[in-house]
Amino acid sequence: MADSDLSKSIEIITKTEELADKILANKHELTIMDKRRQQTREALRIMMQKSQDQDEKVWITLGSMLIKMPRNKAIELLKKDQQQIEQQINLIYSEQKILVNKHRDMEFKSPFSGTNLKPLDQKEFAALKSNLPLL
Repeated sequence: MADSDLSKSIEIITKTEELADKILANKHELTIMDKRRQQTREALRIMMQKSQDQDEKVWITLGSMLIKMPRNKAIELLKKDQQQIEQQINLIYSEQKILVNKHRDMEFKSPFSGTNLKPLDQKEFAALKSNLPLL
């Protein structure tokens, strides 16, 4: 009887630690993706500011390669990269919410309140604004 309880406890602790490791790995990946998103945003801003001649060639880094390409192609590539990064970040965030709530459930704690909040859409915001008193 004691061996069964001990093995169940070890199994629960192991699963909890595995979930915690996955949560930490996701957090690290989010940090890396956010840094990449900021670098892409900065590069895009610089490209847009200096866009005097669209046919001018610029140097751009793709992975570990440095490539010279027309400015408009580089801007297009940066915008596409920015969209992909946003999608990956949103995917990781949604997975992170699920993992954190699962981890809290395994620790017999209630889920975080507010993790499933969604922003108001324009109609909801307009309705709320119309019902607020003017200051």
